[in-house]
Amino acid sequence: MQQSRYLQGGCGGACGVIYETVTPSCNNETAFGGAFAVSFNNSGHVGPDARDTLWAAYAPQLRADFAYRASHVTARVAKEIIARFYGQKPAYSYFMGCSNGGREAMMEAQRYPDDFDGIIAGAPALWITPGVVRIIHESQVARGADGQPILTPQSTQLLHRAVMAACDGLDGLKDGQIDNPRRCKFDPRTLVCKPGRNADCVTAQQAETMRRLYEGPVDAQGRRLFFGGEPYGSELLWTGPGSFVADGYQLAANQIKFMINNGETDQDFDWRSWKPDAAALADLMEKGGYYNASNPDLSAFKARGGKLIMWQGEADNAGGSYLLPDYYQRVRDTMGGFAGTDPFMRVYMFPGVYHCAGGYVGYQHDLLGPMVNWVERGVAPGAVEGAAILADGTVRRRPTYPFPVQARYVGKGDINAASSFAPAPVPEGYDDRFDWVGADIHAGPPPVAY
Repeated sequence: MQQSRYLQGGCGGACGVIYETVTPSCNNETAFGGAFAVSFNNSGHVGPDARDTLWAAYAPQLRADFAYRASHVTARVAKEIIARFYGQKPAYSYFMGCSNGGREAMMEAQRYPDDFDGIIAGAPALWITPGVVRIIHESQVARGADGQPILTPQSTQLLHRAVMAACDGLDGLKDGQIDNPRRCKFDPRTLVCKPGRNADCVTAQQAETMRRLYEGPVDAQGRRLFFGGEPYGSELLWTGPGSFVADGYQLAANQIKFMINNGETDQDFDWRSWKPDAAALADLMEKGGYYNASNPDLSAFKARGGKLIMWQGEADNAGGSYLLPDYYQRVRDTMGGFAGTDPFMRVYMFPGVYHCAGGYVGYQHDLLGPMVNWVERGVAPGAVEGAAILADGTVRRRPTYPFPVQARYVGKGDINAASSFAPAPVPEGYDDRFDWVGADIHAGPPPVAY
């Protein structure tokens, strides 16, 4: 084992299986090249796939394992195995996960700050419990009264082109990517077919569905029940297999039945007719809030010298646009602003990138290298350069600066060269706190377990 390093990987979805790779995928060569002893775990249970939740019924220990305990126990056992095999425990320990693995990463930072020196949390499912509201909302609005999908691949392709045309240039450069979709305000109802026209347009029903997917779930008073909906730029994924829009209800309904209600109630839960409100959200949080890695107080992790990188794609169809910026804002509010946060935590929002991997501009970024340099050499990460192969075969390289700093074209030079970009100043009074009903609802206690 070189440099006495340990790397633990996270799992995705509802876990139940052993992963064999880390995300971003470009880090796998480093992770498995001999520089680290590596481990993964199935989050304490066995399942047929990452969307199965039946294991949680009548099993408080398994629910606690999935929520927070499994990664901690794995870290303790793995380090002991390393010590037995190599004669010493690792000098440096790292955790790297995406989606639910990003949530596991944050549970480690929040609950077990001594387990890891460096943590990389990608597209973290920080609010897994209220997330079922958004997932079911999308399944509801995306199907008609006959149960059939309202949107077609042709309609979402048309929408994506229109969104890019409207919002690509908001950052001052037309380059085929939206750097900050939170600035985009495109209204899909402008695409509705006019009388006598039925090509390159959408129906009124399709346009309303698109609008509601961007908006996210709201109650009867118009109050938001989650951190918005689909981000601008994610449209090409809406009609594909495996998307939340297409069939996310399968996972979310079973999470409500088995993970949140333990299989004891809600067996007749009907996702089609469910109309959640503030009371329903509070009930979900009371029964299953212990799954959420949403605590902004990272003072113990900071005090022991831990380093944290959080990241997400700006076109993340599962995470949306607002969840991670909101969490980072609340961490800054808790930890003393940027001055108190920058010494141990950096956040990166990657333009054009989907949930954990891929994208309409599929950038790859090395995050493990910067983390090792930060932990072991004290060199804090600045701009992270990403590379993507465009449709015409051109390789585009771009810097992404620690959020909320944005990359800005300097006005000359190759737009596919990282050297043509510089950091733009952050506006005064910058605040990313998101106003939603669940912001002040506190979680109930975890299940009785070891």
